[in-house]
Amino acid sequence: MQSPTAQDRKLILNQSSFSKVKPEYQKLLNDLREKVENRFGADLCAYYLLGSVGRGEDIPGISDMDTVVILRRNYTAEDEVWEKEIKDEFEPQYPKLERLDFGCMEEKEFDDPKAERLRFIFKTDGLLIFGQDIAANFSSYPPGLELAKLLNGNYRRTLDSIQKDIKEPDEEDRSNPKYVTECVRWISKKVLRLCLGIVMVDEPFYTRRMQEMAQKFLEYHPLYQPQVERALHQYLYPTNDISEALDFLNEMSAIICKLADEKFG
Repeated sequence: MQSPTAQDRKLILNQSSFSKVKPEYQKLLNDLREKVENRFGADLCAYYLLGSVGRGEDIPGISDMDTVVILRRNYTAEDEVWEKEIKDEFEPQYPKLERLDFGCMEEKEFDDPKAERLRFIFKTDGLLIFGQDIAANFSSYPPGLELAKLLNGNYRRTLDSIQKDIKEPDEEDRSNPKYVTECVRWISKKVLRLCLGIVMVDEPFYTRRMQEMAQKFLEYHPLYQPQVERALHQYLYPTNDISEALDFLNEMSAIICKLADEKFG
């Protein structure tokens, strides 16, 4: 008996393509690739783009660009300094990006059994810019409870961590005038993705668009409309007020997270 195909199992497929990347971001990726190649040489395993930019679904002023350098060697303090220099050099040139996330990680991190969520993200939402296609042998999943739990593991711990960041910003956050809005947008994305996970328990539905997550969730749970509309609003127009941010987080934790607790068991 033959194994089921991706279509039979409705595995989530990668929709990213360099041709979908806007021309100005193609230039940015090429410039960054050159910097990466020059610095790491043979130590460079791969350079990836993750997220909406690779799908051509980025929203000006809202979406960030998330790029990851994967190293064959250990990550060093000097690499961390270099990352910041690259970010400081290029981010101001692209004001339509909410931020430029540019970081390094070690190839061996993918071998950790706890890295299955990370492997899924690279498999289904990663665009190889240069190097070895490490995601080729990673697994995808069909929408369902297993994937919902994989993508939303430790959601309460994550929100508690964000709450601490808002209340007790470190020196870097205090120097960033957008740190509260960045936390609020991350809360919103976490909550809306949690809504998607709740939907997947009842229907094999999957999307990466926040508005679609909200719409589908409300088909099943219309009584939660005030909370979902608030989450979507804070995703698009995040507050910079700490009190409002904490109130938003507490409401989402008490209502949406409680529903997720019930759904995920």
